[in-house]
Amino acid sequence: MPTESDSKKSTDSQRSLPGWLAKCGISIPNLSVRGRQGSPEGPNRPVMTVADSSKNIKRALSPLPSDTSPRKLKRKPSSVASKRTPIQYEEPKVVNMVSTEEPKAVDVAPPEEPKPPTDPMEREFWDFVKDENNATIKAYTTAREKLVQLEADNAWDREARDSASQNEQRAASIIRAIREYERKFVFGNLASEAIPGPETLDMGGQFLTNKPRIDSRSELHKIAIKVPKGGLLHLHFNSELHPERLLERARLMENLYIRSIMPLTSEEALDKTEMVFNVLDKAKVRSDVDIFSADYPGSATNWKGKDARTSEIWMPWRKFQEAFKKHFPDEYVQSEAAFKTEVATCCSEPGQVPLSPAERWLHSKMVLSEKEAYGFDQTVNGVWARFNQATRCFKGLLNYQKVYKWYIKEAIERMILENVMYAELRPMLLDKYIPTDDGKGQIDNSGQMRLILEAVKEKRAELKDKKEEHKFPFGLKIIYCTPRSIPPIMMLKEMVHCIKLKLEFPELICGFDLVGAEDRENNIGHYMKELAVFKQMCEEKKVDIPFLFHAGESLLDMGGTLDPNNSNLFDAVALNAKRIGHGFSLMKHPHLVEQFRKNKICVELCPISNELLHLCRNIKEHPYPELLAAGIPCTVNSDNPSLFSNSMAHEFYQIMVGAPSMSLYSWKQLARWSIDYSCLSKEQKAEGHEHLNQAWKKFCSEVISTYGSIMDGDNVDVKRGKAFYEKCAHERS
Repeated sequence: MPTESDSKKSTDSQRSLPGWLAKCGISIPNLSVRGRQGSPEGPNRPVMTVADSSKNIKRALSPLPSDTSPRKLKRKPSSVASKRTPIQYEEPKVVNMVSTEEPKAVDVAPPEEPKPPTDPMEREFWDFVKDENNATIKAYTTAREKLVQLEADNAWDREARDSASQNEQRAASIIRAIREYERKFVFGNLASEAIPGPETLDMGGQFLTNKPRIDSRSELHKIAIKVPKGGLLHLHFNSELHPERLLERARLMENLYIRSIMPLTSEEALDKTEMVFNVLDKAKVRSDVDIFSADYPGSATNWKGKDARTSEIWMPWRKFQEAFKKHFPDEYVQSEAAFKTEVATCCSEPGQVPLSPAERWLHSKMVLSEKEAYGFDQTVNGVWARFNQATRCFKGLLNYQKVYKWYIKEAIERMILENVMYAELRPMLLDKYIPTDDGKGQIDNSGQMRLILEAVKEKRAELKDKKEEHKFPFGLKIIYCTPRSIPPIMMLKEMVHCIKLKLEFPELICGFDLVGAEDRENNIGHYMKELAVFKQMCEEKKVDIPFLFHAGESLLDMGGTLDPNNSNLFDAVALNAKRIGHGFSLMKHPHLVEQFRKNKICVELCPISNELLHLCRNIKEHPYPELLAAGIPCTVNSDNPSLFSNSMAHEFYQIMVGAPSMSLYSWKQLARWSIDYSCLSKEQKAEGHEHLNQAWKKFCSEVISTYGSIMDGDNVDVKRGKAFYEKCAHERS
């Protein structure tokens, strides 16, 4: 490619006609000269020169190094990297993505009207193209317009679109415009020949990579927080609150203990170990247990069931924190400056919690990091193992008497802040007991259900006093979950226990689910006899416990076997499941897709979870647009927000940026379906829609009043948008 000096010396490329294309009447604008030179390594290897850098640096068009030996690729903060500047074209410009300055006008002479070509065949072609009454062109245009209209007429969200008020239509236009404005000016990684600048990000790219920018700079995300979301139908019980809140609450428990699968004698051990909490009777634990001693009897079986050496492996959590400071004095220290600048993991959390070094270390064990999620050597099985470790660590911080009711009330408060009006939680009920606060007694599943009901009752009373009952009018329901890894005889016992709980708490227990990584044993069909009899028993006992299976959360989609016919999706349809969780692999099965559509089996979408567990690289690769286009009802869910650093607002945001066809009407239809396919009664669903409609009107008016001033027709005015975003950034700081 010519250097700046070369471009001034030679204008041959500008003088020459672009050959046959010009003769056909196709005008090519004069862009700045961009030739190509051979590289020193080979005359046929093109290189590219960055024209506006302080020095003209030749850069290979291919991003791959000439040395193909395996090595880690890292972006170094070198002087060369700092000089990398995106190439500017005469098309609309984005300089270093961050700038919201309106592109300067470029004086370009209007193209001359091309002259008819002289070649006979070219002239004949030309005449046909210029003929406004050309029947072939008209036929193509008509056919295309008909196809576009047919797709619009059969769009999955057409009901919400067709019934939209003027306010909804205006709000929809504003939200679309804000999305496209942010694509260009907040993220900036746009399709062009220019190498993306160092500050650009890909809207709809890796969630954890984009999250700091989403949380700190996106107005679309702020809108996603406020949008009424209906119900949350796929949420694991131990995963709603930020781990910082749980660690803060744990400070109140004197008899909270911790154990490790190995002695913590080195930084390597800190990285490799797994930690578990529990509330215990002080009299049954030795006072001299030291996890930091080389003699500590930790093992990989520590978290599996009862250990004969219980008294020797549990160390008081308070004592552990003090010892951690002594053994690792410079590790995991949280500076005041870092604390003030860190962005809260979950948008609706009430604030950051300062943590001790030991708490910060445990926090890193409980949350999936960007490196762990996107590392080049990470795999589906590897990230699932990491996920299960984090789940076990969370478990002990939740499963004791004092925290149980507090957790339920705080979880409801967070849902209200995210404009969720109802939820169905999924606790793992294989473990039948949690300890009392003194560690001497146990609370069985029935007692746990009573704690949940008491917490919901108290929270609804608080809302009633504030005249805010409409924000969470139906409380919670519980989906009975048990792992698919247990033997059939144990599964039978689980099903009987579920029916007994339903008989005892008919308004609370609302479904049955089998959970666990689907690439591991067993598939749903492994329990086909037990599941079939479960339905029969429910009919005999006159109880309704629908199947709400995890299914299709896999790339292999073989139910942990070597046979594709063992996909859990077949069992979900055969057993008349009401809903399934994830359904990521459903589009591989065209016949099943038709069955889902025909039988109105709802798919509980969990896009961020699917990305972080390696089913897709980002939201743009997720199959939710295809599922929706196929006519399958879906809902939006957060799955495990405490582990994935996500929220319902993030999920709705991702849905909006993941496909250009998504709109305000899409959000509304998804919210409606979350009520329609919930386990609420018919009367409650009708009331839920009334609450949703009222909240929706208020939401649309708020969008218009907040963002209408930055609009120019159906687009964001660049100058007003820049001023507005700068003001918002100042307010956040």
